[in-house]
Amino acid sequence: METKKWYQSKTIWGIAIAALGFVMSMIGVEEPTLPANADFEQLKAYAEAIKASQGSMPVIVGQLLAALGTIVSIIGRFKADTTVTA
Repeated sequence: METKKWYQSKTIWGIAIAALGFVMSMIGVEEPTLPANADFEQLKAYAEAIKASQGSMPVIVGQLLAALGTIVSIIGRFKADTTVTA
């Protein structure tokens, strides 16, 4: 089976792009979390936190990069016909 360098792999690049998206999401506004047994007041607070994070560019870009990286990884994995070497 043929081999290629790691930087020629679509799967590796997809993983790197997805990881970058994850990091950018973490840099952005803290993601609101909802407790398992939330009452009405907690639901209201959650809704307000979602409204407050609107337009957060790092979160939006991070999510887009994560989605793009995942798609590239999947495509790369299915089309792979060579192995990766260091």
